[in-house]
Amino acid sequence: MIACGQHLTPKRIVFSGDTGVFFTHKQEIELLVKFKQFEGCKLEKAKWEKYAMDADLQMARERTAYESLDNEYNNLLEVSKDFQKKYNDEYTAHENTKVKLADMTDKKNSWVKATFTTGGVAIIIIAPLVYLLVH
Repeated sequence: MIACGQHLTPKRIVFSGDTGVFFTHKQEIELLVKFKQFEGCKLEKAKWEKYAMDADLQMARERTAYESLDNEYNNLLEVSKDFQKKYNDEYTAHENTKVKLADMTDKKNSWVKATFTTGGVAIIIIAPLVYLLVH
């Protein structure tokens, strides 16, 4: 320490064989230990605060990712509902087509029966008449 241009080195005050003015040697050591512990606690606190900030940032990223996945799921759910509706419509149309096909087949069979029946009756009735007219 320089005071008035002179180098002064303060000497420790020794009182009754113990150093320190306000604290005993033992108290001074305890105080220095506490200071070191306090510095360590400050460092530890800073680490925990950084950890908390990192955890908050990670939670925000996870929340954003979850919301994105949730939106994607909802979009895909809408697409699946649309596919289900289209499938049900196609299935109903297919079933209706089967019913119409069965009706048309029945009508065709009815016309075929009617045609053969009418043709058969005509042959049975008209053939003898033609034979009689020709002979």
